[in-house]
Amino acid sequence: MSGKGGVGKTTVAVSFATHMARGGENVLLADLDVEEPNAGLFLQKQLKDSVDAVVYRPQWKEDICTFCGKCQGFCAFNAIAALPNYVIVFPELCHSCYACSELCPASALPMAPAKIGQIQRYSVSEHLRFIEGRLDIGQEIASTLVRQTRDRALQEAQAAGMQWLVFDAAPGTACASREAMIKSDAVVLVTEPTPFGLHDMSLAFKMVRASGKPCAIVINKDSPGYAGIEQFAREQKVPIIAQIPYNAKFAQSYSIGSIPVGAFPALEKALSRIAGWLSELSAGGQP
Repeated sequence: MSGKGGVGKTTVAVSFATHMARGGENVLLADLDVEEPNAGLFLQKQLKDSVDAVVYRPQWKEDICTFCGKCQGFCAFNAIAALPNYVIVFPELCHSCYACSELCPASALPMAPAKIGQIQRYSVSEHLRFIEGRLDIGQEIASTLVRQTRDRALQEAQAAGMQWLVFDAAPGTACASREAMIKSDAVVLVTEPTPFGLHDMSLAFKMVRASGKPCAIVINKDSPGYAGIEQFAREQKVPIIAQIPYNAKFAQSYSIGSIPVGAFPALEKALSRIAGWLSELSAGGQP
């Protein structure tokens, strides 16, 4: 996870998944940044299947509606406007909670499926699989697709006996990021050594700390001159498990869609440290 975009969250997620797969571990990488999925740009992948992601939204039936207006009061998201002779459903605001449909006295708001995006599964290598959610243009609520993609990844990882399941979450602290976090065993916060990076990472840290999940920090694009991240880590008693130094050649590789993990020893070292922290955690230790 990260508090802001551009700090290297996807870089770390893809690099870590690739690093572990190259070592013979079975890994499933899931891109849960459904509004801007880009992890797949760095993978030589082959599509296995694609399924539509749907939600259920109320469809007003004028012929049986009694125009009592109760549906508007039932909706906590202002997705329904009940006029004297007409009911308007705003699908962009609907959270598919079923309240209006279940509580309508005339059963005039049955739920109907509506497509919001796709969930696509890929094979990458013998030891690496990839899943991404991709929200359709114009859809407003990303968290539903994040949830569906996350749960499908969990099902596949469990069925296939994968050793690692890596979620690449959306940046920020909104519902989409929370959905990626709530079924994770641990959270790695990626940040950059800038005041802006510290500010937004601290917001994400508060959300993770409230969840009670184990958490650690990775400083990406590390360079001398700013010690704010280290000071924050000491004050909050959260470990910094890896620091990836800024490297112009790595940035150039990234810009053309390549993350050559084995070509950068400092990155390899950082990924090994992340793996060590997670492995110790899964073994019941206190890293």
